[in-house]
Amino acid sequence: MFFKRFDFLFYGVLALAFSCQVTSHKIKPYISDKTSATLPNLILPKQYVTFQVVKVADWEASLAGLLDLDDPKAIGLKDRLEPISIYFYLVKHPKFGTYMIDSGMGKNFPKGEDGKSLVSSIVESQMHFEKLKVYETTKTYLQKNKVDVKGIFFTHLHLDHTLGAYEIDRSVPFYVGPSEVTSRQFINLFVQGSTDRLLGEIPNLVQFDFGKNSNEIAVFDFFGDQSFFILSVPGHTPGSLAFYIPAKGGGHLVLGDSCHTQWGWKEGVTPGKFTTNAKLNRKSLDFLKQVAETHEIQFVYPGHQDRISTPLKK
Repeated sequence: MFFKRFDFLFYGVLALAFSCQVTSHKIKPYISDKTSATLPNLILPKQYVTFQVVKVADWEASLAGLLDLDDPKAIGLKDRLEPISIYFYLVKHPKFGTYMIDSGMGKNFPKGEDGKSLVSSIVESQMHFEKLKVYETTKTYLQKNKVDVKGIFFTHLHLDHTLGAYEIDRSVPFYVGPSEVTSRQFINLFVQGSTDRLLGEIPNLVQFDFGKNSNEIAVFDFFGDQSFFILSVPGHTPGSLAFYIPAKGGGHLVLGDSCHTQWGWKEGVTPGKFTTNAKLNRKSLDFLKQVAETHEIQFVYPGHQDRISTPLKK
C-alpha cells in the first residue's frame, strides 16, 4: 500500500512538473471588473451589430470526444467518426469595425508558406486530416470581401479553432478567455509547439482578466452598448468563451465548444473526452441553456454543426 501511494504521489508530482501552457507566446492582460454573473434581463442595444457565419470546412471527429457517452441520455450511442464542420463568425459593429470569432483555416494548411508542417506528427496522427474538405480559407475570404479585421475572439485555443491565425496581420489582437493561456496542463506538452506555429510569430495575444475566480461564469459587454456580450464559460478549456449577440429578429447564441453538436444541445449532453473539466462544462452548458430560455434567441450555434433554430417566445 505504501509503495502504491508513493507511486501515485511520484507520478502526480511528475505530471505537474512537466505540465505547461497551451502556448509559449506571451500574453497581454485585458483587465476589467465590469462583468456580471448573468445577462441583463432587459437588453436594449444602442445599435446592433451585423452577424455572419462563414463555413470553412467539413470534417469528422470521434463521437466519444464530441459527446459524453456515459451520460444516461447517450445510452446506445457508440464511438464512431461523426460529421462536423469548422466555422468562423464575423461581427461588424457600426462604430468599432469588424471582428471575428475563431480564425477559420489558412490557405496552405497543414503546411505553412515555407512548406513545413504547422502541426507535429503526433497531433497530425490524431486529427484525421484525410477527412478534411475545405471550402473557404480565411485570408482569401477576407481579401475577397475587403474585410478589415480589428480583432479575433477565440472561443478557445484548441487547434481546430486556430487553423487560420497564422495568416492574420500581426497587429490584430487575439482575445482569449480568462486563464486560457496561463493555466497549465499535461496534455499541452504535446500540443504547445503546434499551437505556437498556428498562432504565428509574435501574435498580439490578449487574455481577459475579469478580476474573479476564473472558474466562475462571467458576462462582459465588450463594446459597452449591449450589442455584443462575451460569456466566460470555463470547462471545455479553462478559458472557453461563448457569445450572445442581440438582433431585432431574435439574438444569436454562439456556444463555442461548450457544446459541439446539435444533438448535444437539444439533449443537454456535454462534450466527452475533448473536454478538460467535465463538471465545469456541465455548469457552463446549464448556464447557456438558461440564457436560451430567458432571452429572445433566433439561432443557437453549436461548436461544430449547423445552427439550430429556436422558437421565439410569444
